[in-house]
Amino acid sequence: MTAWTLTPRALLPGHPAAVWWPYLLPGVGGALVWLRAHGIERGQRIGLAGLNTPTTAALLQALPLAGVTTVLFNRRLTADDVEAQATRAQVDRVLTEASHPFAGRRKTIAIPAAFADQPIADATPLADGDAALVLFTSGTSGTAKAARLSWAALRHAADAAVQVLPLAPGSTWLGCLPLDHIGGAMVILRSGRGGGTVVLHDGFDAEAVTQAIDAGEVHGASVVPTMLHRLLAARGDRPWPATLRCLLTGGGPLSSDIIARSTALGLPPSQTYGLTEAASQVCTLLPHDAAAHAGSAGRALPGMQVRIVDDVIQVRGPALFSGYETDGVVSEPLPADGWFSTGDLGELDADGFLTVHDRRTDLILSGGENLYPAEIEAALERHPQIAEASVYGVADAEWGQVVAAVLVARGDPPNDDAFTAWCAEHLAGFKRPRRWRWARELPRTATGKLQRHLLGETSATSSPDGH
Repeated sequence: MTAWTLTPRALLPGHPAAVWWPYLLPGVGGALVWLRAHGIERGQRIGLAGLNTPTTAALLQALPLAGVTTVLFNRRLTADDVEAQATRAQVDRVLTEASHPFAGRRKTIAIPAAFADQPIADATPLADGDAALVLFTSGTSGTAKAARLSWAALRHAADAAVQVLPLAPGSTWLGCLPLDHIGGAMVILRSGRGGGTVVLHDGFDAEAVTQAIDAGEVHGASVVPTMLHRLLAARGDRPWPATLRCLLTGGGPLSSDIIARSTALGLPPSQTYGLTEAASQVCTLLPHDAAAHAGSAGRALPGMQVRIVDDVIQVRGPALFSGYETDGVVSEPLPADGWFSTGDLGELDADGFLTVHDRRTDLILSGGENLYPAEIEAALERHPQIAEASVYGVADAEWGQVVAAVLVARGDPPNDDAFTAWCAEHLAGFKRPRRWRWARELPRTATGKLQRHLLGETSATSSPDGH
Protein backbone atom coordinates (compact mmCIF):
# COMPACT_ATOMS: atom_id res chain seq x y z
CA MET A 1 0.00 0.00 0.00
CA THR A 2 1.35 3.42 -1.00
CA ALA A 3 0.19 6.70 0.48
CA TRP A 4 0.97 10.33 -0.27
CA THR A 5 0.35 13.46 1.77
CA LEU A 6 -0.89 16.21 -0.57
CA THR A 7 -0.94 19.63 1.06
CA PRO A 8 -2.37 22.39 -1.14
CA ARG A 9 -0.95 25.89 -1.20
CA ALA A 10 -3.16 28.96 -1.03
CA LEU A 11 -3.27 31.21 -4.07
CA LEU A 12 -3.26 34.96 -3.61
CA PRO A 13 -6.83 36.35 -3.74
CA GLY A 14 -6.07 38.27 -6.92
CA HIS A 15 -4.66 35.28 -8.78
CA PRO A 16 -6.79 34.50 -11.88
CA ALA A 17 -7.09 30.81 -10.92
CA ALA A 18 -8.22 31.56 -7.35
CA VAL A 19 -11.81 32.00 -8.52
CA TRP A 20 -11.80 28.30 -9.37
CA TRP A 21 -9.22 26.90 -6.95
CA PRO A 22 -8.35 29.01 -3.90
CA TYR A 23 -5.92 26.19 -3.09
CA LEU A 24 -3.82 24.13 -5.49
CA LEU A 25 -2.48 20.63 -4.92
CA PRO A 26 1.17 19.94 -5.79
CA GLY A 27 1.80 19.46 -9.50
CA VAL A 28 -1.27 21.28 -10.86
CA GLY A 29 0.82 23.94 -12.60
CA GLY A 30 3.04 21.29 -14.16
CA ALA A 31 0.01 19.26 -15.23
CA LEU A 32 -1.44 22.30 -17.00
CA VAL A 33 1.82 22.85 -18.92
CA TRP A 34 1.90 19.14 -19.80
CA LEU A 35 -1.67 19.26 -21.14
CA ARG A 36 -0.83 22.20 -23.39
CA ALA A 37 2.32 20.46 -24.65
CA HIS A 38 0.14 17.56 -25.80
CA GLY A 39 -2.23 19.79 -27.75
CA ILE A 40 -5.10 19.67 -25.29
CA GLU A 41 -7.11 22.86 -25.64
CA ARG A 42 -10.16 24.54 -24.22
CA GLY A 43 -13.43 22.97 -25.37
CA GLN A 44 -12.11 19.44 -25.80
CA ARG A 45 -13.48 16.37 -24.04
CA ILE A 46 -10.70 14.40 -22.42
CA GLY A 47 -11.02 10.96 -20.85
CA LEU A 48 -9.16 10.32 -17.61
CA ALA A 49 -8.32 6.68 -16.91
CA GLY A 50 -6.24 7.32 -13.84
CA LEU A 51 -5.49 5.51 -10.60
CA ASN A 52 -5.19 6.86 -7.06
CA THR A 53 -1.93 8.75 -7.56
CA PRO A 54 -0.77 12.36 -7.12
CA THR A 55 -0.73 12.77 -10.91
CA THR A 56 -4.41 11.84 -11.24
CA ALA A 57 -5.22 14.18 -8.34
CA ALA A 58 -3.32 17.02 -10.03
CA LEU A 59 -5.13 16.41 -13.33
CA LEU A 60 -8.54 16.56 -11.63
CA GLN A 61 -7.69 20.15 -10.66
CA ALA A 62 -5.72 21.05 -13.82
CA LEU A 63 -8.25 19.94 -16.45
CA PRO A 64 -10.93 22.52 -15.45
CA LEU A 65 -8.23 25.22 -15.58
CA ALA A 66 -7.49 24.12 -19.15
CA GLY A 67 -11.17 24.58 -20.03
CA VAL A 68 -11.58 20.85 -20.63
CA THR A 69 -14.52 18.52 -19.98
CA THR A 70 -13.22 15.49 -18.07
CA VAL A 71 -14.80 12.07 -18.63
CA LEU A 72 -13.92 9.64 -15.83
CA PHE A 73 -13.57 5.92 -16.54
CA ASN A 74 -13.96 3.27 -13.83
CA ARG A 75 -10.71 1.30 -13.55
CA ARG A 76 -12.63 -1.90 -12.85
CA LEU A 77 -14.25 -1.95 -16.27
CA THR A 78 -12.78 -4.04 -19.05
CA ALA A 79 -10.86 -2.27 -21.82
CA ASP A 80 -13.78 -2.95 -24.17
CA ASP A 81 -16.18 -1.31 -21.69
CA VAL A 82 -13.99 1.80 -21.58
CA GLU A 83 -13.75 1.82 -25.36
CA ALA A 84 -17.54 1.83 -25.64
CA GLN A 85 -17.95 4.59 -23.07
CA ALA A 86 -15.24 6.71 -24.68
CA THR A 87 -17.08 6.47 -27.98
CA ARG A 88 -20.43 7.36 -26.37
CA ALA A 89 -18.90 10.33 -24.55
CA GLN A 90 -17.26 11.65 -27.73
CA VAL A 91 -13.84 12.05 -26.10
CA ASP A 92 -10.92 13.48 -28.09
CA ARG A 93 -8.10 11.80 -26.16
CA VAL A 94 -7.77 9.52 -23.11
CA LEU A 95 -5.12 10.09 -20.44
CA THR A 96 -4.03 6.76 -18.96
CA GLU A 97 -1.58 5.51 -16.37
CA ALA A 98 0.61 2.61 -17.40
CA SER A 99 -1.10 0.03 -15.20
CA HIS A 100 -4.65 0.99 -16.21
CA PRO A 101 -6.39 -1.70 -18.31
CA PHE A 102 -7.07 0.84 -21.05
CA ALA A 103 -3.43 1.94 -21.44
CA GLY A 104 -2.21 1.88 -25.02
CA ARG A 105 -5.63 1.97 -26.66
CA ARG A 106 -7.78 4.54 -28.48
CA LYS A 107 -5.96 7.87 -28.74
CA THR A 108 -4.31 7.43 -25.36
CA ILE A 109 -1.65 9.65 -23.82
CA ALA A 110 0.48 8.14 -21.06
CA ILE A 111 0.39 10.09 -17.81
CA PRO A 112 3.92 10.74 -16.47
CA ALA A 113 5.07 9.52 -13.07
CA ALA A 114 5.08 13.07 -11.67
CA PHE A 115 4.35 16.68 -12.59
CA ALA A 116 6.64 19.57 -11.77
CA ASP A 117 5.33 21.93 -9.11
CA GLN A 118 5.36 25.21 -11.02
CA PRO A 119 3.24 28.37 -11.25
CA ILE A 120 -0.07 28.43 -13.10
CA ALA A 121 0.29 29.76 -16.62
CA ASP A 122 -1.91 29.94 -19.72
CA ALA A 123 -5.15 28.99 -17.95
CA THR A 124 -8.42 29.22 -19.90
CA PRO A 125 -10.82 27.94 -17.24
CA LEU A 126 -14.30 26.55 -17.60
CA ALA A 127 -17.27 28.89 -17.16
CA ASP A 128 -20.03 28.11 -14.67
CA GLY A 129 -22.36 26.41 -17.14
CA ASP A 130 -19.68 24.44 -18.97
CA ALA A 131 -19.61 20.66 -18.72
CA ALA A 132 -16.84 19.91 -16.21
CA LEU A 133 -17.22 16.24 -15.37
CA VAL A 134 -18.98 13.35 -17.09
CA LEU A 135 -19.40 10.04 -15.28
CA PHE A 136 -21.28 6.94 -16.27
CA THR A 137 -23.93 6.01 -13.73
CA SER A 138 -26.85 3.64 -13.47
CA GLY A 139 -29.39 6.43 -13.69
CA THR A 140 -32.86 5.55 -12.45
CA SER A 141 -33.38 2.85 -15.05
CA GLY A 142 -31.71 1.02 -17.90
CA THR A 143 -28.01 0.69 -18.60
CA ALA A 144 -25.27 3.09 -17.57
CA LYS A 145 -25.90 6.71 -18.55
CA ALA A 146 -23.49 9.59 -18.98
CA ALA A 147 -24.30 12.18 -16.31
CA ARG A 148 -23.01 15.70 -16.99
CA LEU A 149 -21.95 17.89 -14.07
CA SER A 150 -21.27 21.56 -14.74
CA TRP A 151 -18.43 23.48 -13.15
CA ALA A 152 -20.97 25.42 -11.09
CA ALA A 153 -22.49 22.16 -9.76
CA LEU A 154 -19.10 20.81 -8.69
CA ARG A 155 -18.16 24.07 -7.03
CA HIS A 156 -21.44 24.28 -5.10
CA ALA A 157 -21.10 20.65 -3.98
CA ALA A 158 -17.54 21.16 -2.78
CA ASP A 159 -18.32 24.44 -1.00
CA ALA A 160 -21.36 22.95 0.76
CA ALA A 161 -19.24 20.08 2.09
CA VAL A 162 -16.55 22.50 3.25
CA GLN A 163 -19.15 24.30 5.36
CA VAL A 164 -20.06 21.20 7.41
CA LEU A 165 -17.02 18.90 7.35
CA PRO A 166 -13.43 19.31 8.63
CA LEU A 167 -11.95 20.36 5.27
CA ALA A 168 -10.38 23.75 6.02
CA PRO A 169 -6.62 24.50 6.06
CA GLY A 170 -5.00 22.63 8.93
CA SER A 171 -7.34 19.63 8.58
CA THR A 172 -6.47 16.33 6.94
CA TRP A 173 -8.84 14.07 5.02
CA LEU A 174 -7.98 10.48 4.14
CA GLY A 175 -8.96 9.45 0.63
CA CYS A 176 -9.02 5.76 -0.25
CA LEU A 177 -12.07 5.78 -2.54
CA PRO A 178 -11.23 5.47 -6.25
CA LEU A 179 -10.63 8.85 -7.89
CA ASP A 180 -12.62 7.64 -10.92
CA HIS A 181 -15.82 7.66 -8.80
CA ILE A 182 -17.62 10.82 -7.78
CA GLY A 183 -16.98 10.12 -4.09
CA GLY A 184 -13.23 9.86 -4.59
CA ALA A 185 -12.99 12.73 -7.08
CA MET A 186 -14.82 15.06 -4.70
CA VAL A 187 -12.16 14.48 -2.02
CA ILE A 188 -9.71 16.18 -4.40
CA LEU A 189 -12.12 18.91 -5.52
CA ARG A 190 -13.05 19.77 -1.92
CA SER A 191 -9.37 20.17 -1.08
CA GLY A 192 -9.07 22.74 -3.86
CA ARG A 193 -11.98 24.70 -2.42
CA GLY A 194 -11.39 24.23 1.33
CA GLY A 195 -7.62 23.97 1.58
CA GLY A 196 -7.39 20.80 3.64
CA THR A 197 -4.58 18.30 3.21
CA VAL A 198 -5.36 14.97 1.52
CA VAL A 199 -3.73 11.71 2.60
CA LEU A 200 -4.21 9.74 -0.62
CA HIS A 201 -4.02 5.94 -0.53
CA ASP A 202 -3.59 4.03 -3.78
CA GLY A 203 -6.35 1.63 -2.73
CA PHE A 204 -8.11 0.40 0.36
CA ASP A 205 -6.24 -1.67 2.92
CA ALA A 206 -7.89 -1.88 6.33
CA GLU A 207 -4.62 -2.11 8.25
CA ALA A 208 -3.03 0.79 6.37
CA VAL A 209 -6.08 3.01 6.90
CA THR A 210 -6.23 2.02 10.57
CA GLN A 211 -2.56 2.93 11.04
CA ALA A 212 -3.05 6.29 9.34
CA ILE A 213 -6.03 7.07 11.56
CA ASP A 214 -4.20 5.97 14.71
CA ALA A 215 -1.24 8.20 13.85
CA GLY A 216 -3.49 11.05 14.97
CA GLU A 217 -3.19 13.28 11.91
CA VAL A 218 -6.40 12.29 10.11
CA HIS A 219 -9.50 14.34 10.94
CA GLY A 220 -11.89 12.76 8.44
CA ALA A 221 -12.14 9.86 6.00
CA SER A 222 -14.45 8.83 3.16
CA VAL A 223 -15.46 5.15 3.07
CA VAL A 224 -18.24 2.89 1.84
CA PRO A 225 -20.01 0.37 4.12
CA THR A 226 -17.77 -2.53 3.04
CA MET A 227 -14.68 -0.53 3.99
CA LEU A 228 -16.12 0.43 7.37
CA HIS A 229 -17.00 -3.23 7.99
CA ARG A 230 -13.36 -4.18 7.39
CA LEU A 231 -12.01 -1.27 9.46
CA LEU A 232 -14.08 -2.35 12.45
CA ALA A 233 -12.81 -5.92 12.08
CA ALA A 234 -9.23 -4.63 11.98
CA ARG A 235 -9.70 -2.42 15.05
CA GLY A 236 -11.23 -4.98 17.36
CA ASP A 237 -12.03 -3.12 20.58
CA ARG A 238 -9.54 -0.27 20.06
CA PRO A 239 -11.39 3.07 20.23
CA TRP A 240 -11.16 5.66 17.48
CA PRO A 241 -8.61 8.35 18.35
CA ALA A 242 -10.01 11.71 19.47
CA THR A 243 -8.39 13.36 16.44
CA LEU A 244 -10.79 11.54 14.08
CA ARG A 245 -13.87 13.72 13.82
CA CYS A 246 -15.79 12.30 10.85
CA LEU A 247 -16.25 8.92 9.16
CA LEU A 248 -18.19 9.91 6.04
CA THR A 249 -19.95 6.77 4.83
CA GLY A 250 -21.84 6.62 1.55
CA GLY A 251 -22.58 4.23 -1.29
CA GLY A 252 -25.33 2.33 0.53
CA PRO A 253 -27.12 2.06 3.86
CA LEU A 254 -25.34 0.97 7.04
CA SER A 255 -26.59 -1.91 9.13
CA SER A 256 -27.57 -1.19 12.72
CA ASP A 257 -24.76 -3.50 13.81
CA ILE A 258 -22.05 -1.46 12.04
CA ILE A 259 -23.50 1.78 13.42
CA ALA A 260 -23.50 0.36 16.95
CA ARG A 261 -19.97 -1.05 16.70
CA SER A 262 -18.48 2.19 15.40
CA THR A 263 -20.35 4.25 17.97
CA ALA A 264 -19.09 1.98 20.75
CA LEU A 265 -15.54 2.82 19.68
CA GLY A 266 -16.24 6.51 20.21
CA LEU A 267 -17.43 7.87 16.85
CA PRO A 268 -20.75 7.20 15.11
CA PRO A 269 -20.42 7.04 11.32
CA SER A 270 -21.65 10.05 9.38
CA GLN A 271 -24.04 8.40 6.98
CA THR A 272 -24.51 10.35 3.79
CA TYR A 273 -27.11 10.08 1.07
CA GLY A 274 -25.93 11.09 -2.34
CA LEU A 275 -25.62 10.15 -5.97
CA THR A 276 -23.46 10.92 -8.96
CA GLU A 277 -26.18 13.19 -10.33
CA ALA A 278 -25.78 15.44 -7.27
CA ALA A 279 -21.96 15.53 -7.26
CA SER A 280 -21.85 13.02 -4.39
CA GLN A 281 -23.55 14.41 -1.27
CA VAL A 282 -27.14 15.52 -0.78
CA CYS A 283 -27.65 14.82 2.93
CA THR A 284 -25.18 14.02 5.69
CA LEU A 285 -25.66 12.96 9.29
CA LEU A 286 -23.14 14.97 11.29
CA PRO A 287 -21.62 13.37 14.41
CA HIS A 288 -23.39 15.73 16.84
CA ASP A 289 -26.77 14.65 15.41
CA ALA A 290 -26.04 10.93 15.33
CA ALA A 291 -27.25 10.01 18.82
CA ALA A 292 -30.72 11.47 18.28
CA HIS A 293 -31.06 10.31 14.67
CA ALA A 294 -29.33 6.91 14.47
CA GLY A 295 -29.90 5.26 11.10
CA SER A 296 -30.70 8.55 9.40
CA ALA A 297 -28.77 9.96 6.44
CA GLY A 298 -28.99 13.42 7.99
CA ARG A 299 -30.23 16.72 6.66
CA ALA A 300 -29.68 18.37 3.30
CA LEU A 301 -26.39 20.18 2.79
CA PRO A 302 -26.45 23.97 2.34
CA GLY A 303 -28.26 24.92 -0.84
CA MET A 304 -29.82 21.50 -1.40
CA GLN A 305 -33.48 20.55 -0.93
CA VAL A 306 -35.12 17.17 -0.38
CA ARG A 307 -38.78 16.19 -0.58
CA ILE A 308 -40.76 12.95 -0.68
CA VAL A 309 -43.36 12.41 -3.41
CA ASP A 310 -45.27 9.12 -3.26
CA ASP A 311 -42.51 7.72 -1.01
CA VAL A 312 -39.82 8.57 -3.60
CA ILE A 313 -36.91 10.85 -2.72
CA GLN A 314 -36.62 13.93 -4.91
CA VAL A 315 -33.75 16.42 -4.72
CA ARG A 316 -33.15 19.93 -6.01
CA GLY A 317 -30.31 22.40 -5.74
CA PRO A 318 -27.25 23.98 -7.36
CA ALA A 319 -25.13 20.82 -7.08
CA LEU A 320 -27.42 18.83 -9.38
CA PHE A 321 -26.27 17.66 -12.77
CA SER A 322 -27.35 19.18 -16.09
CA GLY A 323 -28.85 15.92 -17.34
CA TYR A 324 -27.89 12.71 -19.12
CA GLU A 325 -25.90 12.86 -22.34
CA THR A 326 -26.19 11.06 -25.65
CA ASP A 327 -23.10 11.37 -27.84
CA GLY A 328 -21.87 14.35 -25.86
CA VAL A 329 -25.17 16.27 -25.97
CA VAL A 330 -27.65 16.52 -23.07
CA SER A 331 -30.63 14.47 -24.25
CA GLU A 332 -32.40 14.08 -20.88
CA PRO A 333 -32.22 17.43 -19.08
CA LEU A 334 -33.51 18.11 -15.60
CA PRO A 335 -37.24 18.89 -15.36
CA ALA A 336 -38.12 22.55 -15.66
CA ASP A 337 -38.88 22.81 -11.93
CA GLY A 338 -35.41 21.48 -11.06
CA TRP A 339 -36.62 18.50 -9.01
CA PHE A 340 -34.80 15.23 -9.79
CA SER A 341 -36.61 12.02 -8.89
CA THR A 342 -33.97 9.61 -7.61
CA GLY A 343 -36.15 6.50 -7.60
CA ASP A 344 -35.03 5.80 -4.02
CA LEU A 345 -37.62 5.39 -1.29
CA GLY A 346 -37.48 7.29 1.98
CA GLU A 347 -39.11 9.65 4.45
CA LEU A 348 -38.36 12.98 6.12
CA ASP A 349 -39.03 13.63 9.78
CA ALA A 350 -40.29 16.93 11.19
CA ASP A 351 -36.71 18.21 11.57
CA GLY A 352 -35.77 17.46 7.96
CA PHE A 353 -33.71 14.32 8.63
CA LEU A 354 -33.87 11.82 5.77
CA THR A 355 -34.24 8.08 6.30
CA VAL A 356 -33.61 5.98 3.20
CA HIS A 357 -35.80 2.87 3.13
CA ASP A 358 -34.76 1.37 -0.18
CA ARG A 359 -32.42 2.32 -2.98
CA ARG A 360 -33.47 2.44 -6.61
CA THR A 361 -35.73 -0.39 -7.70
CA ASP A 362 -33.68 -3.39 -8.85
CA LEU A 363 -30.38 -1.57 -8.27
CA ILE A 364 -27.70 -3.74 -6.67
CA LEU A 365 -25.35 -1.96 -4.25
CA SER A 366 -22.14 -3.96 -3.89
CA GLY A 367 -19.11 -2.55 -2.13
CA GLY A 368 -20.11 0.99 -3.01
CA GLU A 369 -20.71 0.17 -6.69
CA ASN A 370 -24.13 0.73 -8.27
CA LEU A 371 -24.99 -2.22 -10.50
CA TYR A 372 -28.01 -2.30 -12.76
CA PRO A 373 -29.27 -5.84 -13.47
CA ALA A 374 -30.27 -5.14 -17.09
CA GLU A 375 -26.69 -4.37 -18.05
CA ILE A 376 -25.33 -7.58 -16.51
CA GLU A 377 -28.18 -9.64 -17.94
CA ALA A 378 -27.46 -8.37 -21.45
CA ALA A 379 -23.82 -9.40 -21.08
CA LEU A 380 -24.69 -12.86 -19.76
CA GLU A 381 -27.12 -13.49 -22.60
CA ARG A 382 -24.26 -13.09 -25.06
CA HIS A 383 -22.95 -16.43 -23.80
CA PRO A 384 -23.71 -18.99 -26.54
CA GLN A 385 -25.20 -21.46 -24.04
CA ILE A 386 -27.46 -19.00 -22.19
CA ALA A 387 -30.96 -18.37 -23.52
CA GLU A 388 -32.11 -16.08 -20.68
CA ALA A 389 -30.52 -14.52 -17.64
CA SER A 390 -31.91 -12.61 -14.71
CA VAL A 391 -29.83 -10.93 -12.05
CA TYR A 392 -30.62 -9.72 -8.54
CA GLY A 393 -28.82 -8.75 -5.35
CA VAL A 394 -28.51 -10.90 -2.27
CA ALA A 395 -27.49 -9.64 1.15
CA ASP A 396 -23.86 -10.02 2.15
CA ALA A 397 -22.34 -8.98 5.47
CA GLU A 398 -19.16 -7.62 3.91
CA TRP A 399 -20.24 -6.25 0.52
CA GLY A 400 -23.78 -5.14 1.37
CA GLN A 401 -25.03 -7.12 -1.62
CA VAL A 402 -23.49 -9.48 -4.14
CA VAL A 403 -24.71 -10.41 -7.60
CA ALA A 404 -26.75 -13.58 -7.99
CA ALA A 405 -28.15 -14.94 -11.25
CA VAL A 406 -30.82 -17.34 -12.43
CA LEU A 407 -29.93 -18.71 -15.86
CA VAL A 408 -31.89 -20.62 -18.50
CA ALA A 409 -29.64 -22.74 -20.70
CA ARG A 410 -29.72 -23.04 -24.44
CA GLY A 411 -29.20 -26.79 -24.66
CA ASP A 412 -26.74 -28.11 -22.08
CA PRO A 413 -25.39 -25.52 -19.63
CA PRO A 414 -21.63 -24.95 -19.37
CA ASN A 415 -19.86 -26.47 -16.39
CA ASP A 416 -19.00 -24.22 -13.46
CA ASP A 417 -15.33 -23.74 -14.36
CA ALA A 418 -16.11 -22.85 -17.97
CA PHE A 419 -18.80 -20.38 -16.93
CA THR A 420 -16.49 -18.78 -14.34
CA ALA A 421 -13.76 -18.38 -16.96
CA TRP A 422 -16.20 -16.84 -19.45
CA CYS A 423 -17.43 -14.32 -16.87
CA ALA A 424 -13.84 -13.39 -16.01
CA GLU A 425 -13.24 -12.55 -19.66
CA HIS A 426 -16.47 -10.68 -20.39
CA LEU A 427 -17.53 -9.01 -17.12
CA ALA A 428 -15.75 -6.60 -14.82
CA GLY A 429 -15.01 -8.28 -11.49
CA PHE A 430 -17.63 -6.42 -9.48
CA LYS A 431 -20.34 -7.35 -12.01
CA ARG A 432 -19.70 -11.11 -12.01
CA PRO A 433 -22.29 -13.35 -10.33
CA ARG A 434 -21.03 -14.70 -7.02
CA ARG A 435 -23.89 -17.20 -6.99
CA TRP A 436 -25.90 -18.67 -9.81
CA ARG A 437 -28.19 -21.53 -10.65
CA TRP A 438 -29.81 -23.01 -13.72
CA ALA A 439 -33.58 -23.07 -14.07
CA ARG A 440 -36.01 -24.45 -16.62
CA GLU A 441 -37.65 -21.01 -16.95
CA LEU A 442 -37.75 -17.59 -15.29
CA PRO A 443 -40.78 -16.59 -13.19
CA ARG A 444 -43.05 -14.38 -15.26
CA THR A 445 -46.58 -13.00 -15.12
CA ALA A 446 -49.27 -14.06 -17.59
CA THR A 447 -48.26 -11.10 -19.77
CA GLY A 448 -44.61 -12.15 -19.75
CA LYS A 449 -43.27 -9.60 -17.26
CA LEU A 450 -40.36 -10.86 -15.18
CA GLN A 451 -41.18 -11.28 -11.48
CA ARG A 452 -37.76 -10.37 -10.13
CA HIS A 453 -38.92 -10.65 -6.52
CA LEU A 454 -39.49 -14.39 -7.05
CA LEU A 455 -36.02 -15.16 -8.40
CA GLY A 456 -34.83 -16.46 -5.05
CA GLU A 457 -37.63 -19.04 -5.15
CA THR A 458 -37.04 -20.33 -8.69
CA SER A 459 -36.52 -24.08 -8.90
CA ALA A 460 -33.00 -24.86 -10.03
CA THR A 461 -31.26 -27.74 -11.74
CA SER A 462 -28.07 -26.93 -9.82
CA SER A 463 -26.96 -24.27 -7.38
CA PRO A 464 -23.18 -23.80 -7.32
CA ASP A 465 -21.58 -20.79 -5.66
CA GLY A 466 -19.61 -18.45 -7.88
CA HIS A 467 -16.15 -17.24 -6.92
